[in-house]
Amino acid sequence: MANMIGYNLLRTLNSKVHSQIEVATMSALLKAEKERRMGKSEYYSNNRRVQVSAFESMIFSIFKSQVFIRNGSFIRPTCAKNSALSVSKKLHFETSQQPDTVISFFNNHGFSRTQIRDIVQKWPASLLCNPEKTLLPKLQFFYSKRISGSQLLRILSSNPDAFRRSLDNCVIPNFNSFKEFTRCGDDQVFLAYKNYSDVLSRNFQAIVAPNIAILKEYGVPESNIMVELVVHPRAYAVNPDKFSITVEQVKKMGFNPSKRRFLTALQAFLQISKSTWEKKFDLLNQWGWSNEVVLSAFEKYPRFMMFSEKKITTIMSFFVHTMGWKSLDIANRPVILSYSLERRIIPRCSVLQALLSKGLIKKFSVCLVLEYTEKAFLLRFITPYEDPYILKLYEQKLGLSE
Repeated sequence: MANMIGYNLLRTLNSKVHSQIEVATMSALLKAEKERRMGKSEYYSNNRRVQVSAFESMIFSIFKSQVFIRNGSFIRPTCAKNSALSVSKKLHFETSQQPDTVISFFNNHGFSRTQIRDIVQKWPASLLCNPEKTLLPKLQFFYSKRISGSQLLRILSSNPDAFRRSLDNCVIPNFNSFKEFTRCGDDQVFLAYKNYSDVLSRNFQAIVAPNIAILKEYGVPESNIMVELVVHPRAYAVNPDKFSITVEQVKKMGFNPSKRRFLTALQAFLQISKSTWEKKFDLLNQWGWSNEVVLSAFEKYPRFMMFSEKKITTIMSFFVHTMGWKSLDIANRPVILSYSLERRIIPRCSVLQALLSKGLIKKFSVCLVLEYTEKAFLLRFITPYEDPYILKLYEQKLGLSE
């Protein structure tokens, strides 16, 4: 396959219905991938030696059963007509040498196979670039900043947009501008970029300046604003007219502009569509919360309205059906909905129930226990009792034991 002419990679996003795969050709590609995993770079098909390149292996990894070959070309099937948002991009290679070079570059600089796949999926044109000119200078700049290598690779693979921008005219000036503007550290600039790529691709300060002025007029402390700009930059890069109306709406609800909760409520209103608000209200109504109760819970902990319906339903179901709580108990402490069911709620509740059944504890507040840090929880409920069963139970629920 290494010298096949005219590689045509048709990349379709969000496709749900695919055309039929040519079985014989797909079998050959499957066999090639199997040989690659066994450490071989070639195999024989119909007495013809076929070389498996890094590019072809990566394409198989990305598209798997959605790829078939026709007339010597890699093709991703087109989607059904009703997938109107599907977008196609076409890349042409005379040989696999160019994409192999790019993939090898990423691999040599520590990116995992999965991370390389993610980059290619989000930025197919990366396979066309000259890695020494386009990629290396940016990596060198990023590595010069105070951020761990593993964290940097995770961020760049989840959002490779910075690779596409000019280093001298875009990335460096915007990096320095954001850092100076928000008075944050290097690692926080990367955090903001991970959440919103425009942090490094545009003059972010100019984008959000009108909205920051609005917040200051309402008495929002600048320190609170800067923290939110780092963690949730996208929320503040909106039309100033819409922003002003929303700020006034949050103020009328009774939120104090001097408190961080004001900005959390603002973020919720800016990022949640009207239809999603209605769905959340309907969901919570089904659990016995009136509209007044929903608003009261929102005032206590506005972030919970930004959680998915699945997360809310799963946690409500656990406490109501498994723990025997009333749904309104959660409305009084909506922060409970922020915790991980698998990593915090179930393991800790299991330990508490076991300690209670053994008579080792008599009274406790689940809400308070869930707020403990991991270290504090271990010191209070695991270490003092020196009970192998309790420790094993906790590790099992966390998925740490075999």
